[in-house]
This record gives sequence, C-alpha cells and structure tokens, in this order.
Amino acid sequence: MPRRRLGVALLLPEPSATEVDGLRRALGDGTLGRIPAHLTLVPPVNVRDDDMPAALDVLRQAAAQTGPLDVRLGPPTTFHPVTPVVYLGVDGDVTAIHALRDRVLRPPLERRLTRPFVPHVTLADEIDPVRIPGAVAALADYVVDVRFEAVQLLEEARGRVWRPIADATFTRRWLPG
Repeated sequence: MPRRRLGVALLLPEPSATEVDGLRRALGDGTLGRIPAHLTLVPPVNVRDDDMPAALDVLRQAAAQTGPLDVRLGPPTTFHPVTPVVYLGVDGDVTAIHALRDRVLRPPLERRLTRPFVPHVTLADEIDPVRIPGAVAALADYVVDVRFEAVQLLEEARGRVWRPIADATFTRRWLPG
C-alpha cells in the first residue's frame, strides 16, 4: 500500500513568516525554501493512502476543539549541545499548544517520539556550533507576537520540499464568563 510522508504544524502567518524567513536566511538555514516557517506539532510520519481520510478527520476534530492561539516567539535560544539548532522559544498559549498537539498526535498521525515536546520555531537546523553563541547574542532582542488561527497538514514532496495540503481553522470560541 502506498504511503505519504505527512506532518502537522502551525504555519506562521504573514508578515511574521517573511520576517522569520529573513532570520533563517541570515543564519544559513538549509531548509529555507523547502519548509515554510512553522511550529511542528507532529514530526514526519508515514501514512497509508487509505488512511488519509482518517488523518484529515483528526486534523478537523482537533481544530474544532481549539480556539485561536496567541503566542510570543523569541528570543532565540538553542538545543545545543544536544542538537545544533537555533530556534525561537514560545510563550503565551503554551498549554493550549500542548493540548492541540495531543489531539493531533493520534492514529494515523501518531508516531513514537524520542524527545519531549518543546514548542519552538526553528531558525537554523544543523548550524555550525561555533556560530550558535553569536547568533543567539545577535538576535537576543528579537520577539514577535503571532496569532495562529488554523492548523496545517503538510506533505513531503520530491526534493524534500514540504507543502501544506490541508488546513483546519480553529472554531472553538470562548465566551466571556
């Protein structure tokens, strides 16, 4: 049975996506142009073609239980020395992001994870470790407020390019108490 390589993410809205891509370009991120600026919820997972309707249902059901997410990205930090990555930390609706992740990390999008979930937006993956302290210091004052209003299903295509193939708008609305 043919399989598709999928992931679930929150894609940064404009103008923040373009701004973050500028930071990625300045840091020499090798995934720029292949992966849009995003916050990963489900890392790459192989899903059988006949499970695609179920994957889309998981996405829609999760979105129906989620309201807009307001976060502050930054300042930059790193996972080094574990991995040579510079990323924007996430503050704000972090509990809601964890809850959304739990709702989308279900079959057929479920996969075994090797590390704890840390919400973040990658600026540079596989960066030369010698450059990390300078990058973090140079961007120390960078923060941006972002509102996510939908979750996206991405698919890896030829050339390891990731493109959104579906999205689900957050529909849960909070009524003043």
